[in-house]
Amino acid sequence: MRAIFLFFGKIKKEILKFCRILFIGSGILNNELINEIRKSVNIVDVISSYMPLTKKGKNYFGVCPFHDDHSPSMSVAEDKQIYKCFSCGESGNVFTFIEKYENVSFLEAVKKCADLSGIEFSYGKSDRKNHNQDLYDIYKFASKLYQNNLHSKEGKEARDYLKKRKLDDNIIKEFEIGLSLNNASILTDALKKKYDEKTLIKSGLVSEGEYNLYDIYRNRIMFPLYDLSGNIVGYNGRIYNSNNKNDSKYINSKETPIFKKGELLFNYHRAKKEAREYKFVIVVEGQIDAIRLYQAGYRNVVASLGTAITKEHAMLLRKLSNNIILCFDGDSAGEKATNAAIKELANLAIEPKIVRLEESLDPDEYILKYGDKFKDKIDNALNIMQYKESIIKKNIDLSKTEDLALYANEMIKEINAINDDVLKEISINKLASETNLDVKFIKSKLDKKKEIKIPIKKNIIKYSKYEKSEQALIYYMLKSIDVIKIYEKKITFMPTDRYRKLALKIDCFYKEFGYIDVADFMSYINSDDISINALSEILNLDLNDSYDEEAILDYLNNIKSYNDKTLSNKYKKELKEEVSLEKKIELANKAIEYKIRSESNE
Repeated sequence: MRAIFLFFGKIKKEILKFCRILFIGSGILNNELINEIRKSVNIVDVISSYMPLTKKGKNYFGVCPFHDDHSPSMSVAEDKQIYKCFSCGESGNVFTFIEKYENVSFLEAVKKCADLSGIEFSYGKSDRKNHNQDLYDIYKFASKLYQNNLHSKEGKEARDYLKKRKLDDNIIKEFEIGLSLNNASILTDALKKKYDEKTLIKSGLVSEGEYNLYDIYRNRIMFPLYDLSGNIVGYNGRIYNSNNKNDSKYINSKETPIFKKGELLFNYHRAKKEAREYKFVIVVEGQIDAIRLYQAGYRNVVASLGTAITKEHAMLLRKLSNNIILCFDGDSAGEKATNAAIKELANLAIEPKIVRLEESLDPDEYILKYGDKFKDKIDNALNIMQYKESIIKKNIDLSKTEDLALYANEMIKEINAINDDVLKEISINKLASETNLDVKFIKSKLDKKKEIKIPIKKNIIKYSKYEKSEQALIYYMLKSIDVIKIYEKKITFMPTDRYRKLALKIDCFYKEFGYIDVADFMSYINSDDISINALSEILNLDLNDSYDEEAILDYLNNIKSYNDKTLSNKYKKELKEEVSLEKKIELANKAIEYKIRSESNE
């Protein structure tokens, strides 16, 4: 049996080598190059460019982006260059993370890492054309046209307007601000030369009239809207002169296949790096607010494009930072938006800080009017309790008994909702000081009923001792080539299909490269879902990194015992069906022999 396995193992190895040689010219499946690229980047640096990580001990931890995680349950091991989530079981190397996070192919993930490290890597042109590529191309063309218009003779009035709004040339260039001319079809006519009418209408830049197609945006300053990767996918068109006096102040892009307002945050692609550096992110409502903050030096800013913060927005913000400052408009609508955002972020166990602006000003107006005073607002942003206290106090006169009672009752409701015991105690004492109420009295008014948390029963898989032995043996094969060599000598057959397949792949990897490394091995099996899932099971085992030979021998004996027991049962079954006496005796002897061998290994 072992000879058969070795034979097929050699065949498989030769096939793999042939495939790699075949594709080396295009860079595909060149494992040596792929491993070089993986080693050229640090998984901690790459993952922390997507989401915040905190060092605890020798590893880094973050909130897992692959399930609805409310606490940091994903561990990133810098020494092993792998990550794993202790909650959902996701695991992998730097390529796996990029694949799953950005929803790209393995080779696209390798290319991203190669670009980061400056290694040349090409995997040829993809046969799969992006079915929305025409829309992206249309917006690229429109952006160039609008920017040219702004800097043309016809764009002088618009340039003067932007200058009056104190938007400098660098910001205008960086945010690709442009101008749509007062012409009904200048963009449409240019695009019709290359794209069909259906595609133009789908883009959201062109509309269909009774007799012909025409430009949706005319005589407006054009502020681009970007997706998370920095591609222009929409526009806000703003009036700037008296020619538009009967029109809406803004025309906003309608939703298209590439533009979903509730799933995007303006300036996200620029803010990623800045949020990591400053360890917090500022959230505003409007695009102009974000541009104003950016020009004022707050480059870790994003905008929700005037919509309420959605679940998708909250998830994106969590990927930027756990420290979030909400700075919405200072009017009642801004207050309502702030309350809604607090609620949405609370679903992800995030408690933001809040900035409220006087005189009902928005951030753009506030910075233009008060300048550096805005920095004090950010530096002294309110925590949730301070914010709620300010809201409750807004229309209350604490010198009046009725208002004081109303304030105390409202604050007790808010204190009751606090989960942090320390913050709760501080808030109780503060309320007692403000209202002259006794601390014991306030505590007596708090709801003593604790929320009964029903533990969620996870689907815990119960493994037999034989399966546990297979898992442990593979675990240590990933740690040591000595264990791989023991496996080669002692094991003829792994009982469980997925573990047998995984063990054979580990053995093949070692034979081909002469070493074992978990992160490199993950790249080696990237297209084999069964082996990847089995590997995830193994990596999530709670086993020591070190091992002793006696334990390894125990695992081997258990596996051998299972194999012998299986063979004994096989011969017993054949014995029942056999009619020849001579053959019956032979099968009985074999059944007994393997049963004895099985019991001796127990």
